[in-house]
Amino acid sequence: MLIALLRLVSLVALFAISLAGTALAQASKVESSARIDAVSYQPIPPGAALETQPESQSQMDEDAWHQVDADLSGRGYAIGPDGNLVVTVATQLVSRLNADQSVGDVNARKSDPKNSALFSTGGGTLLNPDAPINTTDRVFRVNLTVYDKSSGHYLWRGTVERADAAIDPATALREMLPALLDHFGETVEGVDVPLVQ
Repeated sequence: MLIALLRLVSLVALFAISLAGTALAQASKVESSARIDAVSYQPIPPGAALETQPESQSQMDEDAWHQVDADLSGRGYAIGPDGNLVVTVATQLVSRLNADQSVGDVNARKSDPKNSALFSTGGGTLLNPDAPINTTDRVFRVNLTVYDKSSGHYLWRGTVERADAAIDPATALREMLPALLDHFGETVEGVDVPLVQ
């Protein structure tokens, strides 16, 4: 009887420990969200031949471009240089604080030694102890456009935007792009996409 009771107590203890571990793992997940907006001007035929290209030679645009190629190919589209429809891929990572400053404000702050900024090699950002970057200061946006190569007319434009820095751009990109491509060729407004790291 005593042995059975000890076994029961040890099983309950193991179960409690596993529940605590699960709760800690869930609590450590970073959650965020993104928003999708897209406009369709003309239908994109299913399985159409598409030529894809990054808007710039930045690493983020290249990564997004390769992900778009793989995703669209998996959705049945023919990806290659012979497509009559062109898909452009652009990414933007901007700071809201800096976007609203005038040139005079920026130059005045740069001339004051107390406002000098240090570069963080770990975070890849400029650091300023007097104006730290908050998690809501950075916007990460991915824009896709589809146009007809022969006429130059747009068929579709789509944007997915994450408004905080809780999740790094590379991780957010892996979740944002497939969500945007779920609405490829459609008109949608304000679709929320949960992001979890």
